[in-house]
Amino acid sequence: MRRLLDTNVWIDAHAGKPEAGRVFAEARATPAAWIGFSAMTKLEVLGYSGLTAADDKGLRELLAQFEEVPVLPAVIEEAIRLRRLHKMKSPDAIIAATALLQQAEVVTRNTSDFKKIAGLSVRDTSSF
Repeated sequence: MRRLLDTNVWIDAHAGKPEAGRVFAEARATPAAWIGFSAMTKLEVLGYSGLTAADDKGLRELLAQFEEVPVLPAVIEEAIRLRRLHKMKSPDAIIAATALLQQAEVVTRNTSDFKKIAGLSVRDTSSF
């Protein structure tokens, strides 16, 4: 099992939303699983101007438990293709491109952002 967690999963987990908590509980209970996030997600999560120092610390500790996937040139090229084809926002295109290149399922509560992409597996956080 390979999963790439969308930005909203990290934000929801930090906010204590149960469905996001279940995503992380399952990840921790499945040691052979690969769980990661795009560097774009890190930018979105930690770049929020309203974070307190405690929020920043807690989110960084949570992110550190999983693999960060850098935004490499191949990701950018795939994101360009996706933006042109689906008129997506850049962050969503980068996250989708990362998942495609990692052969990973995107876990998100905003499945509509990703469902239209052929070959991309998407799972809603409510299914955990």
